[in-house]
Amino acid sequence: MKKINFKGKKHAVTAVCLLAGMFVLTSSVYANYDNARGYTNYKEAVKDLILYEDNFSAEGDMSIFVDGEKVAATKATFKVDGKDYYIRTAMEEELSGKGKQYENIQIHQGGKLYYYYPETNSYWISENAEGFRPDMSDPAVKKGIRFVELFADAMVGDLKNNFVLTSKEGDNRTYSVDVSGSQIPEIVHAGLSLVFTASNTADTSAVSYVTYENYEKAFDAYFEEQTGKKVTETSYSESDAEYNQVVEDFSEKYDNILQEKNNKGIVYVKADGSYTYYKTYAEYEKAVQLGNDTAKNMMAMLGS
Repeated sequence: MKKINFKGKKHAVTAVCLLAGMFVLTSSVYANYDNARGYTNYKEAVKDLILYEDNFSAEGDMSIFVDGEKVAATKATFKVDGKDYYIRTAMEEELSGKGKQYENIQIHQGGKLYYYYPETNSYWISENAEGFRPDMSDPAVKKGIRFVELFADAMVGDLKNNFVLTSKEGDNRTYSVDVSGSQIPEIVHAGLSLVFTASNTADTSAVSYVTYENYEKAFDAYFEEQTGKKVTETSYSESDAEYNQVVEDFSEKYDNILQEKNNKGIVYVKADGSYTYYKTYAEYEKAVQLGNDTAKNMMAMLGS
């Protein structure tokens, strides 16, 4: 297992504001303000959990189906205890036709943030990491939260009337919602149309970057080649300078290859450190991302 230390302080305020705003926006688009104050209660509950509650657990899952076939799914667990927290996300996707699965765990404890990747049995450590919450005494933070609230309200529109309180037991409330495509506010339709049209008409001829089949395995192979040692937790903790130099050389190696191609095309680095160069993104997408004839490009399927 290897450990990688990051220096510097995490600035989480902006990211958390955006996260809170997006969560309220994408979730509350299905909520409303009825006689039971469903929309208001829902929105305030989300804000309270994200911004104020210091001890709670939350779980959620989401699946995407195309023509009745599941193409992607995500499950998440989130636990908070004061300033410490635990986040686990597990994802699977069939868009590539390869049934890929991804999992990662984040643990914030004692001022450090640990990122653990079960697939490669590796972890990263961010020193002096801040918690995930913004400083609520900051006037800019308060105004930012108020702005995303109002933006969410505008996006929800008349969908408020579709959110119905079905039961209430003590402090627990259960709501039901049924929304058809014709009821989605026009601003949402316009925004989605813009996203799909932009995606399917984008010029990818100038796309250029280095990407990896499996960064961890490729780096391990390079590290052993350069130092004659296998990657271990001890080797990282005792040879920080050596490690940093290997990281820099590893990245520079493939960047130089791309520069030799006039920074055009895609350099695809395989798990063993070898690479394949594709002149265009279309070639790369066909050979690597899609992989076989049954693969689906969901954005293209949905058109403009």
